[in-house]
Amino acid sequence: MDGPPKSMNDTTTDATSIIAPLWKRKWLILAVGIVVAAGTYLYYKHQTATYTATTQLYLGSNGEQQAGSNSGAKSVAGRALTNEVGVINSPIIGEVVRKRMRAEGDIAAVRGKAKATASATSSFITITTKARTARAAVSLANAYAQAFIRRNRANYTRGLRTQIENATEQLRRIELPPPTTKGKASKGLSASSTIAAANLATKINALESQLASYSGVQQVGKAQAIPVLTSPKKNAIFGFVLGIVLASIAAYMLSRFDRRLRSLGEIEAIFQTQILAALPAVKNPVVRPDGRRAPAKALLEPLRRLHTTLELGDMLQRRPDNGPRMILFLSAEAGDGKSALVANLARVQSEAGAKVVVVEADFRRPTQARLLDASGQYGLADVLAGKVGVEEAMQSVSSPAHLGIGAGAQEAVGGVSTVVESGGMGSVSVLVGGGAVANPPALLAGGAMSTLLRSVADEYDYVLIDAPPPLEVSDAMPLLSTVDGIVMVARIGHTRDLAAKRLAQLLGRTASAPLIGAVVNCVPRKDIERYGFSWAPADSGARRKLIGR
Repeated sequence: MDGPPKSMNDTTTDATSIIAPLWKRKWLILAVGIVVAAGTYLYYKHQTATYTATTQLYLGSNGEQQAGSNSGAKSVAGRALTNEVGVINSPIIGEVVRKRMRAEGDIAAVRGKAKATASATSSFITITTKARTARAAVSLANAYAQAFIRRNRANYTRGLRTQIENATEQLRRIELPPPTTKGKASKGLSASSTIAAANLATKINALESQLASYSGVQQVGKAQAIPVLTSPKKNAIFGFVLGIVLASIAAYMLSRFDRRLRSLGEIEAIFQTQILAALPAVKNPVVRPDGRRAPAKALLEPLRRLHTTLELGDMLQRRPDNGPRMILFLSAEAGDGKSALVANLARVQSEAGAKVVVVEADFRRPTQARLLDASGQYGLADVLAGKVGVEEAMQSVSSPAHLGIGAGAQEAVGGVSTVVESGGMGSVSVLVGGGAVANPPALLAGGAMSTLLRSVADEYDYVLIDAPPPLEVSDAMPLLSTVDGIVMVARIGHTRDLAAKRLAQLLGRTASAPLIGAVVNCVPRKDIERYGFSWAPADSGARRKLIGR
């Protein structure tokens, strides 16, 4: 039994899944079509003119097939005609013709092409040639026709001569008198022998008559050449259409095999959570404007928006007796930009007056020391192992001067002034990963890690935890239920949908803190605007004017 019919929405979704990848690559597809069209036009524009010549052969009473027969004009058809066409197209005729053309010095004819075709309902064979000059095309067609006729005549003549020789030998034997015996006279030929001899003589005369008058393959008219007209413009149009079609097929196939996430909507649908911030693509997310590392200018406004979202969410959900918020940052795959996001967000939060600490729970690929310009020799691994205390391993990070806003500062975001309240400039501290650890999951699952996080949370407004991807290693699993919230980090054009789905399933099956939302890196400008986020890079000059008021 057939399933339920597709609704209009299902049909629209199917059409969108086909059109969407083509529309994303529309300029590339158009460029491919233009390149193919231009190449086709130039190719045919500079092509040397070619000529084609055609001649026909009428097999009639084919001497090779019907030598010695009295059927005269009996047509050759079927398999016999196919065999003759095969002979013309084979090197048997081709080598003879080209050898003759070389001897005559006709190089254009030697480089030409020839092909014989025939219809099963007639006794005609058509020979078509193509060459660079009209004379060469005609010479090649006539040469093929004459070579086949000579070969056919030779076979025809050879067959007739063989029959004449056989009949003459039979007649000689009949006319030879039998040997005589002693005392007896030789008798003449019998009546039957006389009749047989007469028939053989008649046959010999008929064969000699056929030998003198060949009526086999004949060329019907000499070949005539006509130019092969090529239209560069028409061929270019055809090339353009063909290029568009092939490029569209290639783009669709690439989209089917390329399972990387390409839009904010896809990420939101997989993680089933809100998009907290969409960060545009930048060459380097962390720069050095005054010798110290800082977020790239294009990332400042999205990061401030992210901080405001976290702050408002914290104010709405926190009760007076609740402690500060600990946020765990996770990504589906390495290279999604999670560590750089944590470092940049910490600087932006300190700009708004918050005391922030970055805890690097990634012992396998530690990067926070480089991102935050930390150079201490101790880290989280040393603290958890009991080698040093938290105060000794904690490092203070200085913020670049251009990020400072001050209390009650106003900033323009997409043409709208917003107010960021703070009680003064905040601070950024970092607890780097430290040295190599033999068993990271066991170390992070111990009671020392929970105690450390609670003690740190009492002193700081935000605790940002940078952990490795849970799909690659299980280091972050013990932290899922310890923190106050989880932020997912993805990267457009890098995060695969399968990895994102598995991470979402993992969090859904595991006891963990609530998922706050997702932050997406490298989002195209159009997608940012389409999703409702404003595209407004930070303007330091305008901000300074607002601060002075």
